[in-house]
Amino acid sequence: MNFSVLWRWIIELVILLYLSFRLSSLTKGTSLHSILKYLIILFFIAGIANFAGLKEMNFIWKILIFSYLGGAFIVFQPELRRLYVNRTYHRSDASGQYFFHSEENRSKFIDEIALACQTLSRKKIGALVVLERGNDLRDFVQTGITIDAIFTSELVYSIFLTESPLHDGAVIIKENRIIAAGCILPLAEKGEVKKLVGTRHRAGIGITEQSDALAVVVSEQTGKVSIAVQGKMAWDVELSALKKMLKILYRKV
Repeated sequence: MNFSVLWRWIIELVILLYLSFRLSSLTKGTSLHSILKYLIILFFIAGIANFAGLKEMNFIWKILIFSYLGGAFIVFQPELRRLYVNRTYHRSDASGQYFFHSEENRSKFIDEIALACQTLSRKKIGALVVLERGNDLRDFVQTGITIDAIFTSELVYSIFLTESPLHDGAVIIKENRIIAAGCILPLAEKGEVKKLVGTRHRAGIGITEQSDALAVVVSEQTGKVSIAVQGKMAWDVELSALKKMLKILYRKV
């Protein structure tokens, strides 16, 4: 084999591996990750075919890859948009400033959330509360009923009562306001999550996989409170620990 051709093939392989690694890291924890794995496999098969001199196959591989990419862009357009928003936000705003005008207001709001969770937990009323941080959750807000009211533990309690038509969905909060209730969220797709938890917990994990939001979940079966962030769930959190976690996490990231 020609030495220059070999070096060119090695350089192309290194570049492909690097790009594959970057794309895999970027989409990890999203539904795009599994789709990307198959695309990388197609690229490698096409590269091997080209390296082996099977030039007749080039046209077929190009058609397959472009068709695959086109289908992925159409089917996963919402996920791609959220991914872009996430990356843009993290590049443009890393100030770490609080949402609220004062630390006192933020502390009062966190106390109110803890009180709501305590009431729901004691009565074993299932609940899912999502706290918007940097990423815009308007796509998910639109799946529910707009409320736009100041957050109070009494209002949250009434929303999640089984008699309420909104109790099965999620409540989405921005700063100290309930923006919408009865919202439908994406479910976590990891195999171990499917086996271990119900729909409410899967939705709490799912929304934090696709955004930087926080999700507080109250179990209907046990009354235990859990909190999800970045696609991971902290289970059976005591109310004092919940307050501490929210004081650390509920700010711009």
